[in-house]
Amino acid sequence: MTTDKINVQEIFDNAMRDPTLFSTIDIENLLSSIENEKNDYLENKTMNDITNDIYETICELNIRTDIVKSMCEKLIGYRHVDEIHELHKGKHIRWIRMTNKTNLTNGGIVVNIKFLDNGTHVVCKNSQHFFNQIKFDECIIFQKMTVEEQLILMAYENLK
Repeated sequence: MTTDKINVQEIFDNAMRDPTLFSTIDIENLLSSIENEKNDYLENKTMNDITNDIYETICELNIRTDIVKSMCEKLIGYRHVDEIHELHKGKHIRWIRMTNKTNLTNGGIVVNIKFLDNGTHVVCKNSQHFFNQIKFDECIIFQKMTVEEQLILMAYENLK
């Protein structure tokens, strides 16, 4: 893992071993943030649950094992978005179109969600500042998790 990426698990493990920090970590307070924000999709889930969900979803595409492995590696830190209310504006998503099951897009930032006569559309802005609109029902969507979301998952794991 490169040094410019945050290793949340390592931070969490170090915090759990440091007695001066342990007393300041209020897991119950952290978990209560679920009620205050749109984090109900994380309730009682662990990082392992999220990882298994991604793996199972990609395996259902019936594609080659090496492609499944590559996609899973690229989706570390993401979560599968199965329902539209779990999709958050301002966060990065990647998707697989059902018409091209072996291609995981680079994705973009969700800027809008449109409910039209022909279905639900997600509008994204990519790294080149181009806008792209995809149909929610025609794609498998994965959204990047924030550090807070990852900490909530690790807290649930610690409680189990």
